Amino acid sequence: MAGQKFILEHQVNYYECDPSGHLSLSMLVALMILASEKQNAQLGVDEHVTKELGGGWVIIDYEGHFQREWPKENEQIKFETAIVAYNKYFVVRQFVIRDYHEQIIGTVNGLYVYMDLSKRRMAKIPEAIMTPYEAASTLRLPKVARPDKVEATDEWRENHYQVRYFDIDYNGHVNNARYFDWMLDTLDHDFLLKHQIMEIRMNYEHEVRPQTEVNSMAITIENNAHEWTTQHQIWVGTQKCATATIKWR
Repeated sequence: MAGQKFILEHQVNYYECDPSGHLSLSMLVALMILASEKQNAQLGVDEHVTKELGGGWVIIDYEGHFQREWPKENEQIKFETAIVAYNKYFVVRQFVIRDYHEQIIGTVNGLYVYMDLSKRRMAKIPEAIMTPYEAASTLRLPKVARPDKVEATDEWRENHYQVRYFDIDYNGHVNNARYFDWMLDTLDHDFLLKHQIMEIRMNYEHEVRPQTEVNSMAITIENNAHEWTTQHQIWVGTQKCATATIKWR
């Protein structure tokens, strides 16, 4: 892991776990975001600084791989994070999740774009923001794999959700961890109890705005006796907002 590292230590709370007793995916992502925000603040380039410069970070893709059982209630875990590389518009941030014995639970890479908040389009990253991370500038960023390209059919299950006040974070947007709740909630309850994620590829295409209705679609595919794949799409009206491919053991 290149660049300045930051470590967030955390003990898993019961309210962060799903019915299987393991840390939920949305809570894992929320803790990743917390680790990155704490590093930003420690280096003096938090969201207040980026806003003063007229910009902010937006997540585009996540790619995660998990080697062991997901953390349970009361387990001590660590989130180690750093920006591994960047170019004029994008950064790749890595998260390594470890257990109390320093064994890797999983690794997640995230691709972020720097946005001009007034024009709502990507902008060149100010060098003053990147310097404290001591990351490498490069023309070719490490690849963050995207979900499979699939078309939804009548065989896909779907659920509808009204975006609630409490789905919105203080930036006025749907918290990006909430998308995972919508996606997984479309799957069968028993399937979720008996299976754990070993790989995830997530792409955010368009922002879900307050006071809209979300359509979450999913299909489950058996690869073999020990592995399954689920495909997911989030729609608002005729606009596809997010997709994901998740592999389970």
